Amino acid sequence: KADAVYFPSCISRTMGSPPGEAPDLSPTQAMLALTHRAGLNLFIANDIAGTCCGVPFSSKGYDEAHRISVNRAIERFWEWSEQGRLSIVVDTSPCTYGFRTCRPYLDPENQKRFDAMSILDSIEFAYDELLPRLTVRRKVGTIALHPVCSLTKMNLTAKLEAIGKACSGSVFIPPNSGCCGFAGDRGFLFPELTESATKEQGAEVQAKNFDGYYSSSRTCEIGMTRAVGQNYRSYLHLLEQATRE
Repeated sequence: KADAVYFPSCISRTMGSPPGEAPDLSPTQAMLALTHRAGLNLFIANDIAGTCCGVPFSSKGYDEAHRISVNRAIERFWEWSEQGRLSIVVDTSPCTYGFRTCRPYLDPENQKRFDAMSILDSIEFAYDELLPRLTVRRKVGTIALHPVCSLTKMNLTAKLEAIGKACSGSVFIPPNSGCCGFAGDRGFLFPELTESATKEQGAEVQAKNFDGYYSSSRTCEIGMTRAVGQNYRSYLHLLEQATRE
C-alpha cells in the first residue's frame, strides 16, 4: 500500500545532530512525519543496510567499487519499487544525483531496470506531492537557503526556494552561492577547503539576520554551519515544523 519507496541515504542513517542544534526529529523522522500528515505511505526496505549510491567511491576514483555499489543498489531498487511501479525517493541531493548519473556504470540488465524506474530527490517529492496536501500553519520570518551543487545540476533550486517561500516570510539565497567545498569527506580532513570555498557566500549570509538556515545534504550543512556560525539543517525540518498541527 506504499505510494513510494523511501531511501534514507547513508549520511541520513549514520550522522546525528551537530553540537548546538535544537533537539528534534531526525531528517528521516521528519520525512515520515510529513508523509503521514499528507496521507501518503512510504516503504523503507528491511534490507536497506549496505545499499549506497556509490558516490563515496566514485569521487575518490575507486571505479570498481563504485560499479559494484550502484549495480547492487539498482537491483534492490528494482525489487523494492515492484519493478519500477513505485518511485524511489532519496533524501540527500548529492546521493540522488549520484543515482541519476550512474547509468554508464550499470550492466545491461540494470540499465534496462534503471530506464524503467523513477528516482526522485526528496525536494521534488516534497514540492510535487507533499506540499499540495499539507496546510502551512505557521511561518518563520526569514530564512537562508544553500542549494547544494547537485541540486543545481538537477535544476531543482526553484523547488527548494518555493518550499522555503511557502514556509517563511522571505527567502535569501546568497548571490555567491556555490559549492561549499565539503566534497564528501574532504571537509572533515581539509577544513581549509570549505573555509575558502564558502568565504564569499558566508559573508553574505552573515551580513543579515535569519530565523533559520536550510539545505539538503548533511555534509554541506556542516560546511555552511562552519562558514556562517549558525546551524544549517535539512529543509525537511522547516516543512515539518511549518505544517505541524
